[in-house]
Amino acid sequence: MDDRQLALVLGRARAVAGLVLVVFPSLAGWLWLGRGAREPAARATLRMLGIRDLVLGIGAITTVKEQTSGPEWVGMGAVVDGVDAVAMVITPGLPKRARLAMLFPAAAAALGIRAAKALAAQRDESVRAAAAAVGAETVA
Repeated sequence: MDDRQLALVLGRARAVAGLVLVVFPSLAGWLWLGRGAREPAARATLRMLGIRDLVLGIGAITTVKEQTSGPEWVGMGAVVDGVDAVAMVITPGLPKRARLAMLFPAAAAALGIRAAKALAAQRDESVRAAAAAVGAETVA
């Protein structure tokens, strides 16, 4: 799988996870966090997280496909995943499954950073090649 495909997979997974959190916050939250996810405040928070992930996922998918600001969108998603993983590690009282679930955003953060860096390098190389081509045409 190349870095562009990886970025698209991460974006799609983020969008689907976001949609699930928006539509089924109690179920998704219970699987992730346990009983407390059924409280109204927890459901509202999970829906807010879901909207965040849905928007970041759609933004990443769109910009990677259009080859515009994909590295930035994928990178923002990676930062969010890293923060989520850290929050789950440092928050006392979470069930063990939340600690295990932390592995998913941690892995997504690492893969997202890798994909964002590779996409940015590819874009930079394309810009340099285009500039060199324009320079060659000017000389000729």
